[in-house]
Amino acid sequence: MSEIKKELLRKLIHFSGLLYIPVYLSFGSQFVILALMAIIAILLPIEVLRLKKGYFRLVSREYEEKKLGAHIYFLFSMLLVTLIFPRDSCFVALTTSIVGDGFAGIVRKITGKENLASSSMFFSSAIGIALLELFQISALIAIFCGTAIERIRKVGRIYIQDNFSVPLATAFADHSVKYIISSSFKF
Repeated sequence: MSEIKKELLRKLIHFSGLLYIPVYLSFGSQFVILALMAIIAILLPIEVLRLKKGYFRLVSREYEEKKLGAHIYFLFSMLLVTLIFPRDSCFVALTTSIVGDGFAGIVRKITGKENLASSSMFFSSAIGIALLELFQISALIAIFCGTAIERIRKVGRIYIQDNFSVPLATAFADHSVKYIISSSFKF
């Protein structure tokens, strides 16, 4: 399978995470938390099989051959985001992580240009946020933070898993800016 086809298959799986939003809106955060915990409980044994026996390697990246897959990091991150932050911050984090990072990965594979990939991440996230009617200054600052965090690949010898760091940083930035703005205008 070509690298671009493999990346598109990964992103198709990646984009399925957008189901989080209608599930959250329909059933609430407690249901989402339970669902994420159940999904993690199901996927962790499958991940062990992939690592130990080599199953399910079709969509894994080279750096994931002997490490946990990015989806596990993303699920844990979204579980934390859902536990800690309010709904709108969760949606900003999810949109930036799924839509923004998804488009950035595709652009990166096709063009090989990091700056173009980061720009596509920022703008596709902003469009996604606008479609969710969450287009506020806090969301734009959060998207910018998420885009900047996504660019950090390594700190020393430690690989930074952006599927974990981007949702957390984005939700934290969105919530923090909202808090600062709301605190600044109280008399």
